[in-house]
Amino acid sequence: MIIVDAHEREQALDVSRSFCVTAPAGSGKTELLIQRLLALLARVQRPEQVLAITFTRKAAAEMRERVLQALEAAQQDLPIDGDHQRVTRELAVAALARSEAEGWQLGRDISRLNIKTIDSFCAGLTRQMPILSRFGGQAQAVDDALPLYREAVTELYTLVGSQLPQAADIDELLLHFDNNWDRLSELLVTMLAKRDQWQHDMAMQAEDALRQTVESVISEALGELSVLLDPWQDELLDLFCYARQNLGESVPDEFPSASAGSIELWRDLGQMLLTQGGSFRKSVNRNNGFPTGSDEAQERKAHFKDLVARLEQSPELAAELAALAWLPRMDNHSEAWQLVVHLSHVLPLLAACLLLVFERRGVVDHSQVALSALEALGEDDAPTELALRLDYTIEHILVDEFQDTAINQYRLVGRLTRGWAEHNAANPENARTVFIVGDGMQSIYGFRNANVGLFLKAREEGFNGVVPETLALSCNFRSEQGVVDWVNQTFKSAFPSEDNVRRGRVSFTPAVAVKDPGSEPAVSLHAFWGEQAREQEAQWLLAQLQDKMTDPQLQSVAILGRSRGQLAPILQLLRQHKIPFASQEMDALAGSPAIIDLMTLCRVLINPADRVAAFALLRAPWCALSLADMRQVAAVSSQPRYQNLYQLLISGELPQGLSDEGARRMARVGQCLRWAEHKRDRLALRVWIEQLWLHLGGPGCFSEVRFLADAERFLGLLQLAEAEGVGLDADWLEHRIGRLYASGDDPDARLQVMTLHKAKGLEFDWVLIPALAQATRGDGRDILLWDEHNSSQGERGFLLAADDHSDDKTPGLYNYLKMQRREKSRLETTRLLYVGATRAIKRLTLSACLGGGEECPEGELPQLKPPGDAALLAPIWPTFQRQMKVHQPVVPVQALPAGSNTLLRLVSPPVAPETALQVDAIEGANIPAPALNWADRQVGTVVHELLEALSLQQNLPGELPVSLRQRAEDELRSLGFADQSLVAAIERVTSAVQRTLEDQGRGRWLLSSTHVQAHSELAMTMNDGGTVRDIVIDRTFVDTTTGVRWVVDYKSSEPGPGVSRAEFLREETERYRGQLQRYRDAATTLGPEPVHCALYFTGLGLFHELEDLA
Repeated sequence: MIIVDAHEREQALDVSRSFCVTAPAGSGKTELLIQRLLALLARVQRPEQVLAITFTRKAAAEMRERVLQALEAAQQDLPIDGDHQRVTRELAVAALARSEAEGWQLGRDISRLNIKTIDSFCAGLTRQMPILSRFGGQAQAVDDALPLYREAVTELYTLVGSQLPQAADIDELLLHFDNNWDRLSELLVTMLAKRDQWQHDMAMQAEDALRQTVESVISEALGELSVLLDPWQDELLDLFCYARQNLGESVPDEFPSASAGSIELWRDLGQMLLTQGGSFRKSVNRNNGFPTGSDEAQERKAHFKDLVARLEQSPELAAELAALAWLPRMDNHSEAWQLVVHLSHVLPLLAACLLLVFERRGVVDHSQVALSALEALGEDDAPTELALRLDYTIEHILVDEFQDTAINQYRLVGRLTRGWAEHNAANPENARTVFIVGDGMQSIYGFRNANVGLFLKAREEGFNGVVPETLALSCNFRSEQGVVDWVNQTFKSAFPSEDNVRRGRVSFTPAVAVKDPGSEPAVSLHAFWGEQAREQEAQWLLAQLQDKMTDPQLQSVAILGRSRGQLAPILQLLRQHKIPFASQEMDALAGSPAIIDLMTLCRVLINPADRVAAFALLRAPWCALSLADMRQVAAVSSQPRYQNLYQLLISGELPQGLSDEGARRMARVGQCLRWAEHKRDRLALRVWIEQLWLHLGGPGCFSEVRFLADAERFLGLLQLAEAEGVGLDADWLEHRIGRLYASGDDPDARLQVMTLHKAKGLEFDWVLIPALAQATRGDGRDILLWDEHNSSQGERGFLLAADDHSDDKTPGLYNYLKMQRREKSRLETTRLLYVGATRAIKRLTLSACLGGGEECPEGELPQLKPPGDAALLAPIWPTFQRQMKVHQPVVPVQALPAGSNTLLRLVSPPVAPETALQVDAIEGANIPAPALNWADRQVGTVVHELLEALSLQQNLPGELPVSLRQRAEDELRSLGFADQSLVAAIERVTSAVQRTLEDQGRGRWLLSSTHVQAHSELAMTMNDGGTVRDIVIDRTFVDTTTGVRWVVDYKSSEPGPGVSRAEFLREETERYRGQLQRYRDAATTLGPEPVHCALYFTGLGLFHELEDLA
């Protein structure tokens, strides 16, 4: 096995030098990063001096695991396989030796390794400098910040009519949107979600900054074009002046300069050289300024033709000249520009409103974490104490997947490396280094604000004078030679010919296969056409899978698609033919039958007057009334619009004319709802809905087991809603459900189905990518467009434009940004297909449904139309067209499975609950003992709520967060506390919770999120000797260390005066023994683990196990 880039890999381990490693797919760049980290550990004084940054928790965990594996393998002297493992082993041995000498104990504890996600690192900075970061405490970052953005917009609207200067701008914005507050709100919410792109530029003199950026865009574009035309400038000027003179226009004295003021001359020059279609003119006439007749005229035309022939030899020159038409023209008085000006005034105020919301709620979004981290480090000319301390702490930075960097992450690395160049000049033997690894060809996360231009900029310029040397890896260890060769040949022409920082263009870098060719053709391309092409393509893919899934050489298979919608036909066929497969986030959770049924049930309970929900309830499988019976139900009321079906069901009265089956089913549903009304506000929210759903027969309504997992996720949301104080709220549920996906089918299957974005970083023996010619939804005309701008001088700006309602050819800023977005999308589409193709190890299958072929005679190949520019197939169409196998339409093609219109009906519903049963017994239901006074009971209740909220946090804080303290105060006020009693109650609550958080032995262990099957305030219903009891277990979980399931009951009681702790514990044990015994019996139904019971006294920070109940 020959490693052609062995020298580059060896160089990368020189820890005295900084490098930017560009590495194509399958090149083993993560392994190289691990080797570099191990090499640095053998050199530094402390392991924390090496900071390794990744962009996802999964990547950080993988890096940490691989370092640990390398160290353990070195400790145990495990056998090695190959030269790269030998290198890793030598580096791991050296790192362990350093660890032993310095007492790091890395062999047993890798917690000192500074491997972090960018989010966790930024969060750590804000915790160290809470004032400068504007957090003021340990604010929790949330994944879903949409409600916070909306609250900030509402806060902004309260300023309408105020004396603030920006109030007039808000008025103008509302006027522009015809006083449609909701429409403007959605725009502002979108801008808040992207504020990391504009907040820095909008902070001061935003209007001037926008103008300067526009001028920079024009000057940069003209400068690049001027360089391209430099060899022909004299000839071009001569012909240009000749043509303008003949057209009666002013003649320039010199070739147009690369300044914004010369833009119209440049456009005229482009029109002289190009046709309206954007190609070089083959001839000119009097309309272009080249008349006929004289010898001079003929010579000028011949000269023009000769010059154009030479210009055509310059790649992409025609495209650059055509782009002149798109360069923006500023109109200070246009309505669109005035809208941008108003926005530039309002957006900084909106960002300030969001900070107020963050402070009030005690939570932030991830963008704020990054922005606050930058503020905590200070500006370049005024570094903070934290920045100075980090300058001592961190000496080497490694960043993986740098092509996915966004602007704030790029700035962060810049601020961490301030002064490094000066340090290196003074201490060359102890140089600080930056090591960034990435592959611009795999930059596919533009929708997450990733900017591949920043990767190119860092590679060329480095950070603060630390300029990395570029190392280009080329070996592909993943794919067989056939796949690698096809990718090289196909994508070389699909990618731009050269890199361009400003435009985010990345050129193609070929790879060298390490593996030999396989026994079968590696890549196959297939085209389908005709009216039923999509159905035929799906059926063909199904047949291929059925034929080859038994091949032992294909242990992993993946179907990849650009979007979930494009993969939907394949998913339907796989399920119809019961082919096992695993899917990742393919089906929206909102479309799951379990969610539809449960949402219907919740809507009825939320609003009994919701007639549509009530009818949906009667059509759900647990009742499934026929349409004839539904008509009878609707006919009961003389005013159907105001009919209260819920009340009708509760009453037990059945409409006349129902079928026997319909009457029986409707009566049963009514009985279940009467039980629900009887239990309203008496059970925990989740328990109430879950038990009603069980009584109705919900679990029996599904044809597939996976829907039960969806139901469990819905019930979990109900538990979260109650913990957050939301209660049963349909809008809240819809919003949360809208961000989730249904459970996958078979997680252990060989076949996986996922989007191309999800496949990044994975590999499969066989990859199939269908629907390549199907484009995504076309671009509409957004109200606003914006983009970042990186100048060639390293300056960064922000462009913002409003829709000016002009035609697409008008050279305005809006159309320029629209063209830019279209260009970036096209480039990212090429990279996305490259990512998909390079997932394949042995075999790659591409297929597309193409238009055309309507007039094709039988037996001849059809004339198929090329795909649209937005399709995945567009970048590689020339190759696909040459190599594709065209499948003739097959008639008839079996139609794809569609949703059935058959009414699903639960055949054997469970027995309806009897409301007369003794279900209200409160003995053992975890209600504070009557001996406690009213204040003690309410304080205990609020303590329970806060402990439950803390148990839901992934990272347990060291002290009670401000948001939870505020929540406790609000809750105590609502319970009737005021004045001094409120102050005393708050003190008791916060003291009890804080004492639990400070209890390092058991308190924090109880609340930890690391346990499995963990529940707080778990409501259960049990049969206790024939008596139905509702119980609530304060805290239960399975300790992964011991395998014991713990049942813990919180108590706020404390020893009375003169009562010893031993006596107090003895009395409390006897008082609650029976209650805990019932909890233990109920908990045994949760799993096979042994159950241990304990009391935890929050006021004492005391854990007391009842050993005789184990």
